[in-house]
Amino acid sequence: MNEVVERILKAYQSMCPLDAERTADSRKKISRYIESLASAGQRDAEQLTIYGWAYLTELYEGYDPRFTGC
Repeated sequence: MNEVVERILKAYQSMCPLDAERTADSRKKISRYIESLASAGQRDAEQLTIYGWAYLTELYEGYDPRFTGC
C-alpha cells in the first residue's frame, strides 16, 4: 500500500505542491483512507490511486459541487 500512497502524493504534488509538513500529514491521512478501503475489499491499485487522489483533492481544495455523491 505504500506504493499507492506515494503514487497519490506524487500525482497531487505535480499539480499542487505541498510543503513538507502538509506532505507528512497527507501521507498519514491517505494511508488511513487507503487502509480502510483495502479492509473493505478494494484491492485494485489503480482504483485505490484514483480514490486517494480524489480524497486528497477534496481535502485541500474542498468539495466539488458538480458531484452529488450518488
